[in-house]
Amino acid sequence: MLGSKQFIDKFCKKMAEEGYETCNSDECEISYILKFADNCKWVTITSEVYEQGNEKSKMDTGRIAKMLKTTCINTEVIDSDCAIMDLYDKNGKKADTLIMGRADEYFGDDIPQPSEKIWKPFLCNGSTWDQFNEIKNDKDAFVESTLSKYASILEIDNSIFLFSFDDARIDENVFFLYFREKTIKNEKKFNLNDAFKQFIGAELEKKGFLKIKSRYPYYVRTVNNEILHVITYVEEKNIYKKFKSFIVLGGIATIYRAKIDFSVSPKMNYNWLRNISNVHRQLAFTDEKYSYKNEDVAPCFNCSTELGKMSDDMKCAFYCIDNVLIYAMNKIMNIDSFLKNYDLFSIAMWIYEDDDFGEKNSAYSENEGLLYIKNDNRQAITDSHYKEIGCIEKQIAMGKYPYISSYEEFLKDLEDGYKKKLSAFDRIRYSDKLYLKALNELEQRALRNKTILLEYNLKLQKLGD
Repeated sequence: MLGSKQFIDKFCKKMAEEGYETCNSDECEISYILKFADNCKWVTITSEVYEQGNEKSKMDTGRIAKMLKTTCINTEVIDSDCAIMDLYDKNGKKADTLIMGRADEYFGDDIPQPSEKIWKPFLCNGSTWDQFNEIKNDKDAFVESTLSKYASILEIDNSIFLFSFDDARIDENVFFLYFREKTIKNEKKFNLNDAFKQFIGAELEKKGFLKIKSRYPYYVRTVNNEILHVITYVEEKNIYKKFKSFIVLGGIATIYRAKIDFSVSPKMNYNWLRNISNVHRQLAFTDEKYSYKNEDVAPCFNCSTELGKMSDDMKCAFYCIDNVLIYAMNKIMNIDSFLKNYDLFSIAMWIYEDDDFGEKNSAYSENEGLLYIKNDNRQAITDSHYKEIGCIEKQIAMGKYPYISSYEEFLKDLEDGYKKKLSAFDRIRYSDKLYLKALNELEQRALRNKTILLEYNLKLQKLGD
């Protein structure tokens, strides 16, 4: 049985035989995350391009099984009550399929049964085929629990069996591998990161943005020692070789946020980074002076791989970035203007009444609601509430807000949320104990984030310093 280092060496060697070489993250065309467990004969391999039902992961499972001459299992979770495990043999062929949970709701009555001949050799000592089927037939258990039971009888460590890209963090058992196609000597291969840096990054730097020290392409501008303007991109896969596709994202953060993390892919910051087309939509309905409102802003840009056309494509992309993202960011230069315009980037602004200020809530990391307390600005809650209603009413009038089945119920939900936010503000602001605790919390966050930002070579400053 190979150790983690031996396995990675073999994996990279086999990738090289298939025409790929290792590289830095900002140069890669294919990336994988490997998670090992101690004393375990299995390893989990995932990628940021894998999604539920994604054919890419299934193709990779067969390809890697054949490449390494081993057995690979592709696991796909459907909702929370059904999962599929496809087992591929050393020839890269799908040998069998195990479907578990409430499968009849998705596949009807024609559900294939797993082969005892295929799966039994993988059962650990003391496990039986009857146990294997008993787990499969339990329709009342959550699928995560079912997968955990299979992990135990297949001798797969549970921490790696349920591991996914969203869980990826660097530690002693997690490894990030990056590959690109080998280049012919003297042939320069197109690289989207280089093109973005050369044409768009250079323009962003003129606007005060800095490409920070991270494996990912984050460009950050610091304002008034407390505001961060963030612009980045993610590549979109396409089938055409004549151009690359990419999505531009923008976001606003403050040093008073519970967590700022630029060590992860922009895809893992989707909860607060916004597609340029979403910001454009907000501007068009809230800013009467917005001159770009009638322009069409696509959610994805294309960049030609031909040098002559590449420059024009990137210039067009930056023109849009400048007139949408940077225009919107220029409206948020301090905490007061943040509270007035946070809706442009759909920033979470809840005030949690519990004493830990929402630490157990899923939106805790990016929530900026305590800024109302910091600036002692209860009126900003009311202003933003009626601004949101006005924006939605404009969209409904233009037929561009199709998600409301009942406007009355929708309005009631908004009103309920508004009242809860006012109540939470009052509870904290007018309790000496909670108010001081909130201010201390904000101060500690700021100190912690300033230290983190220095690790990215990012020094807080006022715009123009």
